[in-house]
Amino acid sequence: MRRSAERVPVLPDLSIVVPVHNGEATLRSCLVALQDAPGPVREIVVVDDGSKDGSVAIAESLGVSVVRHAEQRGCGASRNTGVKHTTAPIVVFVDSDVVIDSDALQRVAAFLADSADYAAVFGSYDSEPGDPGFVSQYRNLLHRFIHQNGKRDAETFWTGLGAVRRSAFESGDGFHPNCPISDVLLGLDLTDAGFRIRSDPELLGKHLKPWTWRTMVTTDLFLRAVPWTEIILSRGGFTDDLNTSRTYRIGVAAANLAVAGLLIAVFIPAFLVIAALAFVTMLVANAQVLKEFRKERGVLFTLGVVPLHIVHQLCSSAGFAIGFVQHYLGAASKYKINAMPRVVPADQHFLHRRSTVAAARADSDHRGSYPAALK
Repeated sequence: MRRSAERVPVLPDLSIVVPVHNGEATLRSCLVALQDAPGPVREIVVVDDGSKDGSVAIAESLGVSVVRHAEQRGCGASRNTGVKHTTAPIVVFVDSDVVIDSDALQRVAAFLADSADYAAVFGSYDSEPGDPGFVSQYRNLLHRFIHQNGKRDAETFWTGLGAVRRSAFESGDGFHPNCPISDVLLGLDLTDAGFRIRSDPELLGKHLKPWTWRTMVTTDLFLRAVPWTEIILSRGGFTDDLNTSRTYRIGVAAANLAVAGLLIAVFIPAFLVIAALAFVTMLVANAQVLKEFRKERGVLFTLGVVPLHIVHQLCSSAGFAIGFVQHYLGAASKYKINAMPRVVPADQHFLHRRSTVAAARADSDHRGSYPAALK
């Protein structure tokens, strides 16, 4: 009698972690795209962060594993929980309001298989945001521009659509649970340790989130500028990439000077000249992003964007002021932030390159073969 063959479980190549809090409006679209995308074998885990809506029911109706937090603990803690409940050598993070392009998972797997020197890769939003509102269009296109024009060798990380080798992730403390931009901190921790992160402009996802004036201002102030300031002051220096680049900082300073000059000109008309010069400087500093807006949406949209962009930059400086006061006069930092390393020793880069290559080989062993780049 022939013995029946034992079924060998298929191990996933990718673990996909999707944190959600009251995200029923977009979660189904997000998960269906992750399930339908061609490419590697995957496991998908939704971490429900204390939702009060139907998010859990949506995930379960699609056959997706769900891990639940009894109360809201934040995106960083949710992603840490998700990693603990997955097994694949590559962990992909996707926001619950992002619908990935059909080739996204293939791009992630192919890049990390062929690029043993890199520990992580992330992408950007596409040029067609899901919400048609003017503020939503502006915010998503601005975010896209910043990522599309950032350094290809990035200093930070992004979890809207990003992937990291499990070995690199587990070499540190994971996401900082109390930080609104915990993905930025994770990236800085990785690069400080000598790991390399790639920004891939072709790795795309559609953002479905609707933005309003109120959500834009509160996000820019308290969920971006204030925590970024804490990071900058604790580390002792700026990064020169994405929305902390030198050009971006010049634009912020010029926008503030223009508004201040205009207010003072009410009493001292000569300050109109200063305000005008500062306004022109702000336009020059933002020339590339304004050109991109014109290319994507036309002249009228771009003219409408200018006052929105000034508000955005004023929020950045106001958030910096709030963060500065909190850092020097307030309580101790809520985040565990390491000082910026002045020089990463060459041998440290070599050791982390060697460990990343070893991790890539282990990733391949997980599936039974080496990627061509490592043979």
